[in-house]
Amino acid sequence: MAQVLDIPALRSLVAVADCGGFHRAAAALHLSQSAVSQHLRKVEGVVGGAVVERSGRGVVFTEVGQKVLRHARTILAAHDTALADLGATEHALLTIGATEHGADVMLAGLTKALRERLPDRRLRFRLDRNVSLADSIERGLIDLAIMLDGAALDRVNASGLVRLQWISGRTFAASTREPVPLVIFSEPCTLREPAFSILEDRQIAYEVVAECADLSGLYAAVRSGLGVALLPMIGKLPDGLCPAEGLPPANRASVLVRGRTGIDPDLLSTVDAVVRDVLAAEG
Repeated sequence: MAQVLDIPALRSLVAVADCGGFHRAAAALHLSQSAVSQHLRKVEGVVGGAVVERSGRGVVFTEVGQKVLRHARTILAAHDTALADLGATEHALLTIGATEHGADVMLAGLTKALRERLPDRRLRFRLDRNVSLADSIERGLIDLAIMLDGAALDRVNASGLVRLQWISGRTFAASTREPVPLVIFSEPCTLREPAFSILEDRQIAYEVVAECADLSGLYAAVRSGLGVALLPMIGKLPDGLCPAEGLPPANRASVLVRGRTGIDPDLLSTVDAVVRDVLAAEG
């Protein structure tokens, strides 16, 4: 019986090359790592030799593997072109991570614009903290992440800047004789140091009165009058919250779009452009 190079096996081979390893390739393909390994063993069974070798924590392609990889890209391109021409394509999944800040304001516009510019993609969003999104990008569990840098250190590569604002509950009344009560996110959080620095630079005493694991908890603590919080301003404040008075002005935060290893640069650029447009519209 003639040997056959299966399309799924070739996709795994190309993903290992583009993502730099089995784990990230598996995450990008939404497969288990063992499934990707099995796919490469099937390819090796057909070509009669190893296609990859371990190199430190990653892999390198053998001479045979490089030759197979070139053919794999050609075969997959022809295969996908044929499916598209026949109208038999299935939209690929694009998983986008985003911080909770402004999600209720940004996601509607973001989703609408992405569906218009990426009609061949199915969208899935994952809302999480910055540190979790960074880990998911590193491990290849999500394709892209829209992240916040509270210190705005990387403005050159930022998709946009958002204003940071002190917020409080509508019934909150600050005491001039007591330390400023702060409601903050638990560590690690990109907004903690900016909040501390602003007050310390003005020699304003403060006290952390509540640490919150998520945005809904922080909103609840501030709304109840426990203290003030520093947050990026995108759109309108939720009900029961208002700008806090009597505190020094804050700087801006950067919004950054990051992609996993092996992400299509054109796809990354498209999402970055959409985020820039949405931020400009909301600003």
